[in-house]
Amino acid sequence: MLQLKKSLFLKLLWEQAGDEGNKIVAACLGSGIMQGLAVFSVLQGLEQLSSDDGLQFHTFLAFLVCLTAFYFLFRYITGHSAQVALRGIMEWRMRIAAKLRGVSLLEYEKLDKNRIQSALLDGREMVVEAARMLVAASANTVMVLVSFAKMATVSIPGTLGVFVLLGAGFWIFLQLINSVHAHMGPAMRADQRFCAGLRDLYAGLLQLKMHKPKTRALFGEQIIPDLSVASEARDATERRHALGISFFAMFNLLILGLILFIMPKVLGLETSETSSLLVLCMFSLSPLISLITSVPMMAKVEMSLQELASVEAQIDAVSEPFEKSDVVSRWQQPDPAIPDFSSIAMRNVRFDYHDRAGLRVFGIDVERFELRKGELVFIRGGNGSGKSTFMKVLAGLYMPQAGEMFLNDSLLCDVNMESYRNLFTIVPTDYHLFSRPLGLNITAEQLTDVLRTLHMETKVTLLEDGTFSTLDLSAGQRKRLALACALLEKRHIYLFDEVAADFDPIFRRYFYEELLPDIIKQGGTILAISHDDRYFHVADRLLTMREGGFVEEPADNGATA
Repeated sequence: MLQLKKSLFLKLLWEQAGDEGNKIVAACLGSGIMQGLAVFSVLQGLEQLSSDDGLQFHTFLAFLVCLTAFYFLFRYITGHSAQVALRGIMEWRMRIAAKLRGVSLLEYEKLDKNRIQSALLDGREMVVEAARMLVAASANTVMVLVSFAKMATVSIPGTLGVFVLLGAGFWIFLQLINSVHAHMGPAMRADQRFCAGLRDLYAGLLQLKMHKPKTRALFGEQIIPDLSVASEARDATERRHALGISFFAMFNLLILGLILFIMPKVLGLETSETSSLLVLCMFSLSPLISLITSVPMMAKVEMSLQELASVEAQIDAVSEPFEKSDVVSRWQQPDPAIPDFSSIAMRNVRFDYHDRAGLRVFGIDVERFELRKGELVFIRGGNGSGKSTFMKVLAGLYMPQAGEMFLNDSLLCDVNMESYRNLFTIVPTDYHLFSRPLGLNITAEQLTDVLRTLHMETKVTLLEDGTFSTLDLSAGQRKRLALACALLEKRHIYLFDEVAADFDPIFRRYFYEELLPDIIKQGGTILAISHDDRYFHVADRLLTMREGGFVEEPADNGATA
């Protein structure tokens, strides 16, 4: 059974409801009481039918009044509880999304993205439906209690008998449901493994279509086995749910039979008492079943919210220190002032990657480096030499684990990190194109002007709603659009990681020999990772990186190291 004091679901509803929570609780009580009084009116009408005076109009009127009041109160609690639940779950997810922005890049790369996505996107409708079921079950519980109070006025022994029977049935049902909870966790994890296989299917469709053995292995060794495990776990869970619910439904009918066939003889009930108990029980059993059937739903919702809370705790644990303050509303705050830039220097900077056992896997060790305003610097090196890692450390995305960094001869630790990062615009190899030029207050004409310099003005435009007309572009065109957004940011320092790799030969030459020098002329500074040795001569300096360290060499074709 759910521990109510620790229930995240109840906490979510109560905190989100605020002052309205008391109104919903009062409406639940009123709804249950009106439902019970409507049943009493029916019971009184049955008694009047057997009397000489017959059915009285005031009894019928009382029934209509109770029914009308029940309708409006019940509509209020189910509607408003659903709204409260929807607001609560959406605000919780929005809070987690805002916190995700504050996670350090290094720790973010280690997070299980699929788990985070599932926690943020799944289960919203289930939470809303569970809120409706909860308030309905609460109102029904009040109605059942009112009915028991009425039973006590008819026959105390009969009421105690019904209470004992229902209590026994409810206890057995809870034992069955507790066995369900033990299977829900494994079932959820099995579903996550199956979904991971499906993500591999659509993410790697190109490779799968080119190589059938990969498809056979993916389905035979991953998707189908995971589906089988997930299906078996779900089947076991649902069978136990069905067992518990069907048992209680059968048990309720059994109670009616015991009241009719056994209690009159065992407890000496009169015919009128037996009839009243039967009527009250018949009206109470349906609400009881709805109450019982809500228990599995509440358990599923509780587990879903526990997963959401676990994801939030995981994100909180890896947030950057300066991001923790007002992290939820931080994105709404104005940007800090961008500092002046004349130079950035590194002295004995070290950054290492470690495996799960804490052993060093790879890292960079930079004895000395300096980037001065107005420079065009190229970095070359083999795969895994540390070029991209160095760029992330330089940009403040990875924090050095040793050594010192300086901005304009001041220690970087004395500079606001958010301000420092605003010096840079970066176009990495895995650049993500958003549907609109985010953070840029520009007109369609301004975008077109920049796209014209990139020979893209006929491919993309800015629509009236602020979105790009299309993102259905070739790899090279997408990288040019990313480059256009970077240029529009007009930052002090441009970091390019193999930006020209997807460009055609003609535009590649234009990029190196015209565009980059023009950025420098306009006051920019460029650090670019490149393997295009044909164009190294345009650089002021050429640096070579090997095994995480710099080896300064004479630049090819005239560039100086």
